[in-house]
Amino acid sequence: MIKRESLIDVIEFLTSKEKRKLASELIDVYFKEAKSLADFDAVGAAAIETKYTSMYLRCAEICYGLASTNEEIVIARENLINAYNFTNQPAKALFYIDLQLNAKPNDFDTQCLKIASYSLLGLRKESEELAQQLLVENPKQKENKEFLLSSIYLRQGKTAQGLMHWLNNFKPKHKIFNDMLKLKHWTGGAYPGRTIISVGEGGIGDELINIRFFDHLRDLGMHPILYATWDEYRSDVTDIIRRHGYQVEKNYLFFPNDALWCYHMNIPAHLGLNESQLWRKSYLFPLRNPKNKLNDTKLKIGIKVQGNPYFEQDHYRSIPIKEMLAILPENASIYYIDKGNEFDGCINLSNRIQSWDDTLDFIDQMDIIISSCTSLPHVAGAMGKTTIVITPILEYYIWTSTRTDHSSVWYGDNFFNFKQTVPGSWDEPLKKVKEFFNSGEYKQWI
Repeated sequence: MIKRESLIDVIEFLTSKEKRKLASELIDVYFKEAKSLADFDAVGAAAIETKYTSMYLRCAEICYGLASTNEEIVIARENLINAYNFTNQPAKALFYIDLQLNAKPNDFDTQCLKIASYSLLGLRKESEELAQQLLVENPKQKENKEFLLSSIYLRQGKTAQGLMHWLNNFKPKHKIFNDMLKLKHWTGGAYPGRTIISVGEGGIGDELINIRFFDHLRDLGMHPILYATWDEYRSDVTDIIRRHGYQVEKNYLFFPNDALWCYHMNIPAHLGLNESQLWRKSYLFPLRNPKNKLNDTKLKIGIKVQGNPYFEQDHYRSIPIKEMLAILPENASIYYIDKGNEFDGCINLSNRIQSWDDTLDFIDQMDIIISSCTSLPHVAGAMGKTTIVITPILEYYIWTSTRTDHSSVWYGDNFFNFKQTVPGSWDEPLKKVKEFFNSGEYKQWI
């Protein structure tokens, strides 16, 4: 019998050391040895820890087939629903949600899964109506579940409120800053002369999106410091932030005793910002290292079609490279800007990118950046580069606002957002990108 807790402990250790490939290979070994429902459940739980979503789905389907008692069936069905949503198969998830509601009528958690499935299908009206209904029918759940309505607040222009609910206002206390250092949690207000410790928690894009708000904190007379929880593996990101005049620290033992702390992504919500205050001006700049100089006089388009494969939602945002290349101008030079991936049909820069400063240098030389929702368009947008981001139906909170055109409240007028309208299909947004070039509209922005 596979010991669930022991396997998960090993997988958590490997993923914490950025050894996800080894973790996935180990999970494959255990999968071949699994025999019972408990075994497959343990392997599935380990798979979700390392974002091995295809294995998580396989185990969830097997567990549902092996479940025999009513209790086992209900638990296995819920797991299967989550697995189908994780792998962007919301129609299948809805089928099992209806079965689950027959067994557990009006179950709040199952209804929340239904909201998620509606969202993945692009059924915005249905998902929001159900969310509002749940909060009326389950007032005791309001404190923990009101973030379901974050997209409504964002579309109403209630930016700070929407951000807070999307980012989850009810995060647990921070072990270091609350329990060890016993620092006060900053949730807004001006404290001139005080240090604000901003705890990094998201991906590279999230850290660079929100570093701009350190300027707002400085305007209030406060001294912001980014606590870099990622520094061991992303020292080049730390270098970028420091180079632009922001303080980054990785040792919490030297913070002032009267410092305040908050989560990095929550700063604009705590500041109470509205849409018009999210963008001021470009705030990231390239070094323009001579080694990165491109000798190319053609129209230069920098692209990226997928992000970190271990990010649990990467399969939602990944665009087939052939579909992307098919809609781009034939007379342009197409550069693939990524440190790891390479694709035929592109000028691959992976062997020339050693750090994020190199990436900024290459972005700087592009006429246009086109990418799925990865860190690349956020960095390009922060640099003021003409950018097109192609976003999935399950859009990141950054892309939800009062605007109904293709512009973004987070970036300048030369930043365009084309959204997916059909689950699993990129035809509509890619068509809009092609029209953008065919119409010649792009020429005014380069």
